[in-house]
Amino acid sequence: MLIQHVESSHACALNDQTGLPASFTFSGGGTTHTVNTGVGLSVEIGGDEQRGATGGLDYVNTHTYDAFEVVGSVQTVESASGLAFHVPVEFAMISGPMRASLVYRFNRFGPAVSFGIHLPGYQNVVVRNIRLKVQLALGDGSWCVTAPGNCLASATPLDVVSSPIGISGIGGLRGSSGLIHLEPNSDALGSRAVALWIDDDTEVPDIEMSGTADNVLLVATETNFAADLSGERSNEVRLFSLDLSVPGWTEFPETFEGWLRSRGLTSPGTPPEWSLGAMIYEAQIGFSVFNEIHRYSPYPEVNDLIADLDRIHALGFSVIQLMPRQPYPSYNVHDYWDIDTSYGPIQLVKDLVQECHARNIRVIFDVLLHGVLDQESIQAAADGVRSGPFAELISSETGDSFGTDVKDWQNYLIAWSRHIADFEPYWKAGSPLVSPLIEQHPDWFCRDSSGKVSGVYTKAFDVRNREWQDYFISAMTFLMNELNIDGFRFDAPTYNEFANWAPWARGRASTSQLACVGLFERLRPVLKSIKADALLYTEPSGHALRRSMDLNYNYDEQWLLASLTNPADTKPWGVRSGKGMATWMRDRDAVLPRGSLTAHHIDSHDTFWWPSWGKKWRREQFTLEQVRLLTVMFGGLPGPMMMFSGGEVGIEDLLPALATVKRGDVWRHGRVSWWCGDDTPESVFGITRTLGSSAVSLVSNVGAEQVSFRPTNSVRGGEIAMKVGRASVSGEQFDLGPNSAVVLAHVV
Repeated sequence: MLIQHVESSHACALNDQTGLPASFTFSGGGTTHTVNTGVGLSVEIGGDEQRGATGGLDYVNTHTYDAFEVVGSVQTVESASGLAFHVPVEFAMISGPMRASLVYRFNRFGPAVSFGIHLPGYQNVVVRNIRLKVQLALGDGSWCVTAPGNCLASATPLDVVSSPIGISGIGGLRGSSGLIHLEPNSDALGSRAVALWIDDDTEVPDIEMSGTADNVLLVATETNFAADLSGERSNEVRLFSLDLSVPGWTEFPETFEGWLRSRGLTSPGTPPEWSLGAMIYEAQIGFSVFNEIHRYSPYPEVNDLIADLDRIHALGFSVIQLMPRQPYPSYNVHDYWDIDTSYGPIQLVKDLVQECHARNIRVIFDVLLHGVLDQESIQAAADGVRSGPFAELISSETGDSFGTDVKDWQNYLIAWSRHIADFEPYWKAGSPLVSPLIEQHPDWFCRDSSGKVSGVYTKAFDVRNREWQDYFISAMTFLMNELNIDGFRFDAPTYNEFANWAPWARGRASTSQLACVGLFERLRPVLKSIKADALLYTEPSGHALRRSMDLNYNYDEQWLLASLTNPADTKPWGVRSGKGMATWMRDRDAVLPRGSLTAHHIDSHDTFWWPSWGKKWRREQFTLEQVRLLTVMFGGLPGPMMMFSGGEVGIEDLLPALATVKRGDVWRHGRVSWWCGDDTPESVFGITRTLGSSAVSLVSNVGAEQVSFRPTNSVRGGEIAMKVGRASVSGEQFDLGPNSAVVLAHVV
């Protein structure tokens, strides 16, 4: 069976029995090429729900079905966006057939063809998950793959990726879009680049990718879609989009920008002027506990932070990010209106804001969304840890949870289990037995099918509930008006990675995790009307989370630290050189929504929290020489720099100079260019920002040997703004010792 649309350059051959794609063909410009395709699709059905050992929901006694067949004639639906073909199929199940349609959309805008599944209502079926496997046989020659924002070097030969790597999706914690771009290594193969896009922006799928020696791309996806189909509601799930007519990588980002616009995956692109070169200082009030015996308490009380503001200002920090008070409520919700409990005595917090503003330091509040603490939820979490799979591993050594592949979570789950045990007595002491919001607003919370409130270790808010959104917006309005703060960092808005099976929500139970996207769209104009230059900043950095945010986190960059400092241990497909990092950064930024801004860090409370005691700081994980180099490199990337209180030890001399560079007009507003050309030595990382004839370049050597070179790009005259290690510039020649860097102000 062949389907195609007269307005499209693509056609799809279907398996007559299953309706699944067997091949895709592009015809245009006098050429035709075909990619043979193997697609497997399965649904997980029924079963029971139980609390997972580390929270959320596990499903047991489910059934998985992958056998289905076409049961009727293909239907076509024309719309403004293109033509869709609906292929009716039935899954053969023990309880009787489940009706569905495979949906092929030939798009007028965006990627050429999109593939999904439509599940009609009025069926006595509960779907727990949909799984997808895709094989693309690319044909002869040698192919390379680029998946920006993931633990993969740009233009890696496909056959090198011999083990599955994780790919972060549109709504993921790390800054990826689920995009996989493939192109031949040889011009002799012609223009045959291919783009596969896992483009579900309703759920947060788990995606893995690998390649084979015979040029086959393998992608496996768990969509995490969940729905009860017994009601009238029907659902359509995006599975992937494919385009065989895309340009090679150099030209592709402009094409992808159009794809993003066609899906509404844009950025406001108007961050506050003061944020462009900001230095953000994460300040913790109170104390944190690790392994029961170790405490970290940079500022026991708000007064201690106020007393340290002159030092913080002298270091170059221009923003205080005030974390929730430790150890209670920590990164959980007590009561948004109770400033005293959540952050510190209200008058002292007001004094802090006033003292910061007097020094031209902005103040943003760290705010939680995932749920409320009460003694019931803490007990359930602690019991789960004591009886769970990591109970005997709690005392084992853990490292950086964000320096590994996105699919590798064991390190984090061990550290998380230890964290629950450490904080259990403190959280219990501050919490009510049962949160009063449970009784007052039962529909604000995620529940299992039995009606029990679910959560990880809090009782989880269902962020898509409109009344809860009103409640949250009013709380943020109150905090901004009451305290005169300058914005917010929203922590863990997608933390609850499970479905809400409450009666009102179960028609598509899986939409809660990304409901914060709609909340933030409502929140942004409200906060901007109060303070036009307020900052909206959130932790996840997937493309969907950039729609209403001025600033996002850089979790996706953390793996580069270990890769650069330990290249011998780096995977064959990893980044192991300075130029490799510049190329990765260039390509990651090239496919972000236009106007996106990223905050960069090497030490944050997140990187500090999860490693074992004695290995929490980067200066404990790497040499101080390496940390000084990484500080300049990551601090010198486009966008703000952030740092957790205490991370400045050993680099105090660097930070004021770095702040001066970042405050300059050239660095904040200049056009960015990355040193990725043939004239740049492999060990060198370089970035230049140009404004008119003025430029600032950051050039570093991450290698173990001295490097001397003369770049062909214009670097004329110049004055050294800062340097690390043995670095010098004579005329246009750079002489860089190992682990050295120089920031040069010059003309072009």
